[in-house]
Amino acid sequence: MNVRREERFGGWESAAPRDQSRRRQRGALQAIPGGRHAVAAVLVFVFVTGLPLSQLASAADKGKGTGTVQSSQLYTPPDSAATGGLRGRFELSAKPAAAVLALAVDNWRSVYRGTLEDGGHAFAFSGLPAGRYDLVVITDDAIYEGLTLARADDTLTANDRAAIEAAILKSTPFFDTKCLHRSAGLGGNEGKARGVLQEVRTRPVTLQSAEVRNDIQVRSLKLVLTESAGRPGWSLVNTREIIRQEVTEGQVKGLLAHHFVPRLGGLRVVETVKDAGILALTP
Repeated sequence: MNVRREERFGGWESAAPRDQSRRRQRGALQAIPGGRHAVAAVLVFVFVTGLPLSQLASAADKGKGTGTVQSSQLYTPPDSAATGGLRGRFELSAKPAAAVLALAVDNWRSVYRGTLEDGGHAFAFSGLPAGRYDLVVITDDAIYEGLTLARADDTLTANDRAAIEAAILKSTPFFDTKCLHRSAGLGGNEGKARGVLQEVRTRPVTLQSAEVRNDIQVRSLKLVLTESAGRPGWSLVNTREIIRQEVTEGQVKGLLAHHFVPRLGGLRVVETVKDAGILALTP
């Protein structure tokens, strides 16, 4: 992995790699030209169905997906030497999950994908190194997350949050609709903060075949890392993509509803499989 630089972020040791979605993914979707940060190609996977898209789309197949699948390198592989894991169930009233991800609290680069059981009402992770993990749960119409954005007290001011949001909204023009759901961290001239960002491309998408599709969308959920440069303001330092979806006919378009659920955060894993019990997805 190419590492841009080492930094201590919010009291956590971390290495800041370039956005994995830009350097590791190769796919059929191509952005309309729009600036040096435009994404040339993206690989996508439909979590709503849990299966790769079926066939390569043609002009006669409007409403169908492009057949592109998500890069296998987006997620951290289970550690064959680790005996720890997580398992649990969702309350019966909850919609079935389409994907469950676990993010290591002490290493923002590590994102593990769980196995769904019982029709999406239960999940399991294996091969997790000892530590604490935050869960992200995706259903067909919502995102539930318990991400730990800061260990110390959140001292961001209203001005900090406005500057952070402004910096993020200018990033990655490929996505025309953005929402910074949460942010937390150290405010001030030497501030550092993290946030939960959802992005959607609702405008037409040009495939490598030059076909223009206006019936599909691309959605992304990211953990974003920002820093204050003092008077110049805040800047987006790095991102870690958590999910990427291609949205086709019959699926929820635009931004998914977002819910912060603290009980999904800080689940401790040691050398055995931890039973998290029944998890309610209500905030």
